[in-house]
Amino acid sequence: MAADSGSPASSQSPDAPQSVPNESLTHRWSRRFVTIPLVFFSTLLIVCALPLLLVVTLIGDLLRWRLVFTRGLLFFVTVLCLESLALCGVTLLWLMNLFLRDAKWFEQGNRLAQTLWTAGLYRAGERLFSMTTHIEGTRPPNHSDAPPLLVFVRHSSTADTVLPVLILAPLGYRVRYVLKRELLLDPCLDIVGQRLRNYFVARGGKETEQDLRGVEQLATDLKPQDALVIYPEGTRFTVGKRQRILKRLRESGPADALALAESLQHTLPPLQRGPLRLLEQNRGADLLLIGHSGLEPAGSLTEMLQGQLIGQKVRVRLEHIPFASLPIDPLAQRQFLADKWKAIDAFIAESRRPIE
Repeated sequence: MAADSGSPASSQSPDAPQSVPNESLTHRWSRRFVTIPLVFFSTLLIVCALPLLLVVTLIGDLLRWRLVFTRGLLFFVTVLCLESLALCGVTLLWLMNLFLRDAKWFEQGNRLAQTLWTAGLYRAGERLFSMTTHIEGTRPPNHSDAPPLLVFVRHSSTADTVLPVLILAPLGYRVRYVLKRELLLDPCLDIVGQRLRNYFVARGGKETEQDLRGVEQLATDLKPQDALVIYPEGTRFTVGKRQRILKRLRESGPADALALAESLQHTLPPLQRGPLRLLEQNRGADLLLIGHSGLEPAGSLTEMLQGQLIGQKVRVRLEHIPFASLPIDPLAQRQFLADKWKAIDAFIAESRRPIE
């Protein structure tokens, strides 16, 4: 299975930046020789043991509410089965392209695999956990010459990483991501993620100059209906992370960053360098902001096992802003990003308010 972004089967151009900087083929395949067999072995093992495991979870659910353990088990099985099927599918794509040698066909096939995999995961989660999803707000245009997009997404769990593809792929957009490198341990994300234009940044949102350059390069060749997805907070929101950020800002400032962080109750303050660098160097892309509420329990195993994901009403709010309406001055861009994040925070607060 050749998934190297620089291989003849790749959809990237020869001079395209690496998805994972300075990663050798030896390191890449050493990782895959562990993760790929592990997925297939785990899938086989859990499918064979499923009848026994269902008996165990059903007994456990006698003392709980709404089949929490059983739903969780079935979702885990679904994830592994989809992962295994996707690995077989993208391997078949590579084998076929050895004969076709058609870069455009290969890219389209991998994008279709990406869309089917992400949609399958999310829809399975909706059904197994009795969730509903409501999308509101202003969507971007869906014609073939629609301007490219910068997509800023609120981050609360791994579940929200599928939202951009779920929303934009049906509109014809080609999604490219800024993702953390730990996700390379998922072989589907590793393989397809490096066949397509994406960039994997170092953990912790440290925004090294190398990562900043990688994110900038990802935005240099945006064409109509390309969409670059970034999570401005740099990491998913938790109360503990918010408290640590507040503590650090109270000790070392600056005052305006502290004021913004204190005003946000349900989100982390957006990182300044990465998102603002994209706005400063933007040469024609519209902006799409994605705020959402209801997926927070998917970020915590404890909350999932407590059944907090069951019956969730997920609300997704889109705000499409044309390029002509975006501020140009760097100071205005900084204030613009802060104001938009406050609006997302207020949307989350409103979504959680009990209906009277």
